[in-house]
Amino acid sequence: MCGIVGILSKRGENVAPLIEKMLSCMKNRGPDGVGLATEDEIVYSNTFNKLFFSQTSAFNVLAHSRLAIVGGSCGSQPFLSCNKKLVLEHNGEIYNYRELRKSLESHHEFKTSTDSEVIIHLLEDHYEKTNGNLLEAVKRTVFQLDGIYILAIKEQSTGNIILVRDGIGVRQIYYGEDDRYFAFGSEKKALWKISLDGKIQRLLPGYALFISQRSEENSFTTSLHPVTVNTSKSIRSKYPISYKDIDSALNAYNNALIASVEKRVRDFSRIGIVFSGGIDSVIVAYLAKQMVPEVICYTSGIRGSNDITNSIEIAEKLDLRLEINELSQDDVERMIPNIINVIEDDNMGQVEVAIPIYAAVKLAREQGIRVMLTGQGADEIFGGYSWYSKIVQKYGYDKILEYMIKDVQLLYKETLEREDKITMSQSIELREPFLDPNLIDTVLRIDPRLNIQNDGVDAFDTLGKRVHRRLAEKIGIPKEIAYRIKEAAQHGSGIHNLLDSIARQNGFTESSVKDNYLDKLNKRELMGSSQRYGHLFESEKIWNIEPHIQMYLEKIAANILPSISKQ
Repeated sequence: MCGIVGILSKRGENVAPLIEKMLSCMKNRGPDGVGLATEDEIVYSNTFNKLFFSQTSAFNVLAHSRLAIVGGSCGSQPFLSCNKKLVLEHNGEIYNYRELRKSLESHHEFKTSTDSEVIIHLLEDHYEKTNGNLLEAVKRTVFQLDGIYILAIKEQSTGNIILVRDGIGVRQIYYGEDDRYFAFGSEKKALWKISLDGKIQRLLPGYALFISQRSEENSFTTSLHPVTVNTSKSIRSKYPISYKDIDSALNAYNNALIASVEKRVRDFSRIGIVFSGGIDSVIVAYLAKQMVPEVICYTSGIRGSNDITNSIEIAEKLDLRLEINELSQDDVERMIPNIINVIEDDNMGQVEVAIPIYAAVKLAREQGIRVMLTGQGADEIFGGYSWYSKIVQKYGYDKILEYMIKDVQLLYKETLEREDKITMSQSIELREPFLDPNLIDTVLRIDPRLNIQNDGVDAFDTLGKRVHRRLAEKIGIPKEIAYRIKEAAQHGSGIHNLLDSIARQNGFTESSVKDNYLDKLNKRELMGSSQRYGHLFESEKIWNIEPHIQMYLEKIAANILPSISKQ
């Protein structure tokens, strides 16, 4: 895992000092080394210091800070291709890098044992085969990669740069420009640091941003290109029902899940789990425990909250080691400004979910954990949200698949970016077994009738994820755990109600909310399926944004991240 930044001057100015500013605000993304690629050279440093940046002068710079996970301490980026034509930076993990490396070693010189270096040599091969067509070489390269990635690739002869994001969007990259610079970074704050306070854009999953140099000095254009192939004309043609009975569904899912977890824990002797006591994190922890010598589960919440109580009970029954970060009201109130800074967002739904995750991850970091697994994504692919069954009642099973796929497609900005920033703020890499592309493809081919039951007009399925739960039983998880109903993180941890109390104690109540603020609130982007449409199918008020809480969070955000209001 890493931090990536880049900056191009439109005026021929030396931008190397700005690179130091951009990387310095997210040092935790890469504490194990830093590298720079300019027009003329690539330089590396084992430490982060201003002197390193001040010795460089360039108007076009890529920079990289590294968190060493695969390949040990030897593996600084950027990488230069053997033919000296291409420079690469990579943020992510490539799980089939060993297999790819075997096909490349005969004609490429490898200098590290990292997964990232495999990409530059694979890219170089395709670049030569396509007679220097960089975009086509990128498309062919990512087609062969099994993993997650943000790639920044520079063509030395032209100065052209391509940014690439994997199709799920597990990692992120943002970009923006003004009349002096075009810049990009792994987090928005890297761009805010150099006063790019205007509209900052994210690169969408499955796309490449081509930054092309014009013939005029220091002038360039940008264009977006899809790099993952999607030839389907409809959801049903892309995901035909392949598994119509429970046995075939269980077998297919079991094989895909085991493979997904195995590739994410390979070679580790110690790993952490973001644990809530829900079946998603339980099944990940249960399987990981069979593959890794030491597995530690981490949970957080208010004293006596359901997540903590249930996690303790489940950990004891399954013989899982559990560590708990118990929070008080004062703890939470002190955390809120930092949480907003870390996730770069003040949306109530985002903040209240981030708090217990951040607290769990912080404890993991204090105990020396470098990699954690999460159960993120299972609700979307298995139909686990309570409102899914009500959509089936209203629109039928064909329609529910559309909702589920759309929710998967929006995970990148509703969940994944938030959680990447949380874990990387603690120099921890997060891995998501349920978002493995092969697993997603397998599960979405299961007949949704097997996951969401529809027994009558008023009989809503409050469980969902029934194939998921049946597999949990099959591999040895007790039925009472597999079929337990789990509250959403913000409610199970007790954070939602606590935020309400904190806001009120700071003078924000329903009477504080004016009509003009409600108009403003209605224009905000809704994040997460509960905000976007779940509340329309639920009678509970708990899924709505509470205006007085949102006002409280926005006041804090205005003091620490004034640029949020400009996004």
